[in-house]
Amino acid sequence: MQPLLSSEPSKVGDYRLFARIGKGAMGAVYLGCSRGGRPVAVKVAKPELAEDAEFRERFRREASMSASVGGFWTATVVDSDPEAEHPWLATEYVPGPTLHQAVTEHGPFPEHTVRRLGAGLAEALQAVHRAGLVHRDLKPSNVLLGPDGPRVIDFGISRAMAATGMTATGMFFGTPGFFSPEQTTGGEIAPPSDVFSLGAVLVFASTGTAPFGNENSAAMLYRVVHTEPDLGPVPEGLRSLIASCLAKDPNARPSTGELLDHLGHSGSPDGEWLPRGVTALISAHTAELDRVFRGDLPSTGGGAKGTRGAEPVPPDHSPTPRDSGNHDRHGSVAAGATPAAAPKGTAVAPASRPPEAGRPEARPNGGAHVAAPPPDQTEQPLVRPDLPGPTFHSGRRINALLWSAFSGLLAYGTVVLAANTGAGGSARVLLVLGVFLLVLSSVLCLGQALTPGIRVRINSDGLRISRMGLHREIPWSRVSRVGLVGNGKKQALTVWVHREFTPHPKWWHRTREYYGGNKIFSVGATGGWWRRRREARRLRAALRQYAPRSYDPRLL
Repeated sequence: MQPLLSSEPSKVGDYRLFARIGKGAMGAVYLGCSRGGRPVAVKVAKPELAEDAEFRERFRREASMSASVGGFWTATVVDSDPEAEHPWLATEYVPGPTLHQAVTEHGPFPEHTVRRLGAGLAEALQAVHRAGLVHRDLKPSNVLLGPDGPRVIDFGISRAMAATGMTATGMFFGTPGFFSPEQTTGGEIAPPSDVFSLGAVLVFASTGTAPFGNENSAAMLYRVVHTEPDLGPVPEGLRSLIASCLAKDPNARPSTGELLDHLGHSGSPDGEWLPRGVTALISAHTAELDRVFRGDLPSTGGGAKGTRGAEPVPPDHSPTPRDSGNHDRHGSVAAGATPAAAPKGTAVAPASRPPEAGRPEARPNGGAHVAAPPPDQTEQPLVRPDLPGPTFHSGRRINALLWSAFSGLLAYGTVVLAANTGAGGSARVLLVLGVFLLVLSSVLCLGQALTPGIRVRINSDGLRISRMGLHREIPWSRVSRVGLVGNGKKQALTVWVHREFTPHPKWWHRTREYYGGNKIFSVGATGGWWRRRREARRLRAALRQYAPRSYDPRLL
């Protein structure tokens, strides 16, 4: 990361900018923060591109298509504004190194790590293809290794499969050594093209070299089309599967679903699935992110060995000259972008370093005063209540009131009956016990009817639980998985959170372990059989829309 320059903005849209991550063909990439406290990567178009009407139209279409991509292993596009003075795109920020940096600095991955990497990438491509897109440029520098698994970025350069006319004749997207033979020869670009690139990425992860060599030359283009890849160093357990991905005939390659059949269920991808040195890189990126958000200036040491949190300029293969004037790459960007070093002697904007809460700030007369905390980090909630999203609430209060009245009337009738019959002995004891139980039931039902219900709001920031004016917030950034589990009255909205965040039970909102996660909201408390089914459908639709990366529809 680099400090913001005096000529650079401190805010884009609703996102406050903290540092410059890098610079690409489309423009600069910044580390930003949403009003709810979520880190994002913001890519802003160059002034000369902003004046190009054709670019704006292409940007508008690609941003819309990219936002439709869900899945667990893609860097989600969260916002964009193609009509701004300088069009911009905001995506999820992934605090981790690229696959290229990790392998270059720490060597090839072991077989079990490559398997888990391949499963994550296959699932990411499946989400891209489901949205009607083709990535076209899957390579090691477009794969980020986050704290909870890999992320595919820069799929915004892909085109809708039915809209290939947007690309000029003779132009193609891709990187030599990782794009498919049909990209080289100008054939039809479809999902099998991405499968070929995935096979090449797995060769790089397991051997440290590309399957057709590392040089950027016309000879490599020839080898991609006419020669077989060098798979000798690839582990034997992966060799046949990778070879099928690298088949010259697109119809002979496996689908992403078939790849998941071979590579899936390799375990839960977290920091432990990576070699120790790569895990340390991820920790360094995360620590740098926290340090910058606390108000410290970004490190400017170039990110050597990942200790500074910035990506070094990767010795990766750049696109061929045929697409150099056409490859805007204005899609999903995240921490893996190539940084641009600040020129010597360039002034740093004072706004690029927000004062930290409680830290003395220098004044012209030599004194100091304590700077107030940034308002958008302390006053804004993690999950904003004003964002659009459905609300769910516990019901059955009328039923509880009716049962309270019924129990009270029954207790009164029992007392009258006992007085008229003059029962004594054991019969009198049983009547007294019955009256006590009926009165107790009436009081409990009345309390349930008068107690405010729990309300759960789901929006793009996360979950917001409310009751009696009290609120609990669970942002999506802290959720690894969410879904509905259980059946019938026991069906409940359940979340699995990251280890460092646990939603402890509160007196007004009790949570307990449920199917290995935390039970947040009981669907059974919303009403009868018909309403439970309706609310369960609404919950699934809301999670699918607002938490596409975390929602797991396969839960029981």
